[in-house]
Amino acid sequence: MRYLFLSLVLLNILYALWQLQGSPGGSPPTMQTAPPVSANPVVQSPQPSTPVPPPDEVGLCVTLGKFSVRATADQLRQRLLALDIHSELQIREVISGTDYWLVMRVVGGERHALIQLSALQEQGIDSFLITRGEMGGNLSLGVFSREDYAQVRQEQLQQLGHDVRIHPLSKKDQQFVIEVGSKARRLVDQAMLTRLRVDFPGLQHQYEPCRGVANAGRIP
Repeated sequence: MRYLFLSLVLLNILYALWQLQGSPGGSPPTMQTAPPVSANPVVQSPQPSTPVPPPDEVGLCVTLGKFSVRATADQLRQRLLALDIHSELQIREVISGTDYWLVMRVVGGERHALIQLSALQEQGIDSFLITRGEMGGNLSLGVFSREDYAQVRQEQLQQLGHDVRIHPLSKKDQQFVIEVGSKARRLVDQAMLTRLRVDFPGLQHQYEPCRGVANAGRIP
């Protein structure tokens, strides 16, 4: 009987262990929570922009002049060339004044203009046929440096029955300057300018953007 009792107890223990192994074990899984979001998000400050450097003076040239005679400008350029300073000759047109042209318009072509010219010359009126420009084919009855002089002559001709108009004409002169490029302009300092003015009195200098291409050919 004792063995039977012990056998039953052992079976009960084994049965209890079997039930424990079959049931889900371990602690219930825990839910992961998202990290708390701050009510005031951090705003990244913009990176400071890199300052734009001021424009370089590489494209700045120095011009020497101004000369009304090209030969003088050529002499200065040769002087700089002897000092191993490269330069270019620039030719510029400037308006030096205004002339006032008395013009008689002619309709009918050159043949009619020649007939009209002959009639004016028979009356002792100084005139000639304009062959070029925007006034070509018309007659010129004088050129005056002052507008009031032209107006007086215009009234005289109108009293003789001639229809003449005053046409302003700009007078253009040439000026010659020497341009020293940006790479060599620092060689033209105040000391050099002082020496150059001994041979070229009244020599002016001015800094301005380089033109790049000279208006005149290079001196070989």
